[in-house]
Amino acid sequence: MNNTIRTLACLSTLAILTACATVKPNNIREVNDSEVKRCRLAGPINGSDAIFVGLSAGVGSKNAKARAMNEAIRLNATDVVWSQQGTSMTNEWVGKAYVCK
Repeated sequence: MNNTIRTLACLSTLAILTACATVKPNNIREVNDSEVKRCRLAGPINGSDAIFVGLSAGVGSKNAKARAMNEAIRLNATDVVWSQQGTSMTNEWVGKAYVCK
């Protein structure tokens, strides 16, 4: 019984680690506020992820950023300015997407 529980726990952890969000191919630049002064605001973007534990915490931050960048892609953004960058503690990326020509 204990071996079955351990096996299920390992398989669950493996599933979490492999369930990564991916960023669609894009040319979006990550810039500072000063670089988008003459650009049009496309909208706010954010991404979060629920993975907070141990070695997989970095995966959560990457997933959150990928989700936010995919929102920027949907808005046809060319540039992104981050106001909050994910960490292993927050796993949330918040920013604004801009269209610059």
